[in-house]
Amino acid sequence: MNPSPNKTVQETATSAFAVENETIFPIPEDRRHGNAWSLLMVWIGANQNIMAVMTGLLYPTICHLSLGWSLLAILSGNLLGGVFMALHAAQGPHLGIPQMQQTRGQFGSTGSLLIIAIIILMYVGFTSTFFAISREQIVQVFGPSVSQLPIWISVLVIGALCAIGHDVIERFISGFIPVAAITFVLLAFAYMSASGGHLAQQFWQSPTPHDFLTALSLGVLWQIAYAPYVSDYTRYLPSATGERTAFLVCLTGSVIGTSFPTFIGSYLGSTGFSGTMYDAVRPWSPLLPMALFAVIMVSTLVSCTMQIYCAALSSLTFLQTFRPHWTPTSRSRALAALTLCLCCAVITINLTGNVLEILDNVIALLLAVLSPWTAINLVDYYLVRHGAYDIPSLFRHDGGVYGRANRPALLCYAIGVIVQIPFLSNGLYTGPLARALGGIDISWIIGIFVPGALYLALSRNRN
Repeated sequence: MNPSPNKTVQETATSAFAVENETIFPIPEDRRHGNAWSLLMVWIGANQNIMAVMTGLLYPTICHLSLGWSLLAILSGNLLGGVFMALHAAQGPHLGIPQMQQTRGQFGSTGSLLIIAIIILMYVGFTSTFFAISREQIVQVFGPSVSQLPIWISVLVIGALCAIGHDVIERFISGFIPVAAITFVLLAFAYMSASGGHLAQQFWQSPTPHDFLTALSLGVLWQIAYAPYVSDYTRYLPSATGERTAFLVCLTGSVIGTSFPTFIGSYLGSTGFSGTMYDAVRPWSPLLPMALFAVIMVSTLVSCTMQIYCAALSSLTFLQTFRPHWTPTSRSRALAALTLCLCCAVITINLTGNVLEILDNVIALLLAVLSPWTAINLVDYYLVRHGAYDIPSLFRHDGGVYGRANRPALLCYAIGVIVQIPFLSNGLYTGPLARALGGIDISWIIGIFVPGALYLALSRNRN
């Protein structure tokens, strides 16, 4: 007898709030319940946040692009970076393990610790930036007297979501999509009304090559920043779903999901309206600033939960290297998530300065350290091993067939970081070759192709 519809709905609702027992170990086939549609919604929803809107503000303010060129830079940058991100996503349904656990296959059991530590710092940095943006919004609405309280509330909510695990996070992200989309569209109309529909620059006012490539890099990095944990979510797809489906779904969802709020942000910055977002919506109704603030706060919870969940998995991977017989549990994940949240809160409380400038500099630094890793990982997976990994070795203290440290991979990574230095051009440092190119930053291109090509050559020689 077929189960009744009511029973099916109840079982689905119950499973969504059931605690996830899997942590860093392979997901059994009978526990893989995801599908292409749910994954598409995750990556559309993951990008519906205030940070994407504020990143959009960088295009007209920091990069000095007109609205038309901003749209072109947003689409092309996210599509280019999205290809690298989605290639990592395809690894999830095939291997069924978190991305940082798989990284042991390239760098070895202890050699991967450097990469994992950098990735954890990236998660903490992004989450702290989200918290800082939230605090800025709190000050604009309520004043400085309560600016820290919502941060501590966020810590508790994020910790609870991460403790429950994957399924509830996926539902939380997907359910937020229509709320965020409607809010961002209405916000754009509010700015249009407040500014009289005038743009600070002509729609297709030509930018300098430096400004356009800087803007292009924003989209590339936004997508590459997902690469270290995109397969943490695709690992629940049934293996029969296939790498091709995971690639196409994650690419489509993340590019669309990112481009929409980022373009809204670039439009807001292009209007020349000098007030805050809350000033723009206040003439419509005195209740709208509060409603807008609520949506912004939930959007930070969505993104921070994704960051902290994957940071917790990476932390468990880091610790399990020293305790190979230890089996991390859901309680371990919850404790790691709460600890990381508390660290982010403390950092944010002591973080001062212009949030947009902080965000711009964080993005520039992350691009330099993430590019070589993504190149080595993809070359190893697709061109060297063709997806064939010995899973038990990835959990052994001595690294199994991969050893404790893969020196060629570590060498290529170090070279990949070093060769970028002369090409860097950001608010923190400008290299000599970047100055010779008129301030154009092409470091991320060098950081992908040099270590990738070098690692491929060394791997073939070893084989």
